[in-house]
Amino acid sequence: MALVKTKGLVVKETAFNDTDKMLTLLTGDFGRISVTAKNSRRSGSRAAYGTQVLTYGEYVLFRTKNGFSLNSCDIRMHFFDLCSDLTCFTHAAHMIDMAGDASDDPVAAGNVLTLLLYALQALKKGRHPLLVSSAFALKLMQITGYPPHITSCAACGAKDMETLYFSFIQCGFVCERCKNLTGDSVEVDIGAAKAILHVLCAENSGIFSFELSDQVLLRFSQLAFRYIEERLDKSYRKLDFLKEL
Repeated sequence: MALVKTKGLVVKETAFNDTDKMLTLLTGDFGRISVTAKNSRRSGSRAAYGTQVLTYGEYVLFRTKNGFSLNSCDIRMHFFDLCSDLTCFTHAAHMIDMAGDASDDPVAAGNVLTLLLYALQALKKGRHPLLVSSAFALKLMQITGYPPHITSCAACGAKDMETLYFSFIQCGFVCERCKNLTGDSVEVDIGAAKAILHVLCAENSGIFSFELSDQVLLRFSQLAFRYIEERLDKSYRKLDFLKEL
């Protein structure tokens, strides 16, 4: 048994028995891991410190051949306020799902965790939840090695494009001549194109520092979410809940 220290965000807590919890942590060192938190369900227990969902801290863990168990935690920040807003919490849960799938590779885990923390901070500061989660999805693909091609036509290389289209097969912008070759291209208006460029070029909190009209935001979000789903071959359904309200 060895002690290890890592920074991480609690993204899930599950009752393990009458006294313990099983935590899911997104960490910068190990990616997504399961951690046993013994005695953390006891009322008033010190062992419960740092085990609540949306807690970010520095965790000291026992590492064994069977996994991890919690020794102690130094809380750095939390995002509990998001739980009181159903829309914000749902978008946070959506981003956590995407981040979890992208952080299985420990090499990318640190960057994924950092991006997620900036996104949660943006939600906490009142940025539009759909804008935050859409920008997060697109930036997540960039930092994990799947950036869309935006500097020229992804099919023929032409740089002079009067009308922009986005092809999910070609993974980027295509010109009007090439749009019919892929069969899946969608037209991208100038507002959505500028949003894509901003997200891919910006860093840290600046990723989420822009505004879009409701109409443009809807088109931008549809493109961003479809892009990540096709790249990761997964359908994310968390946001469907909000459509039913």
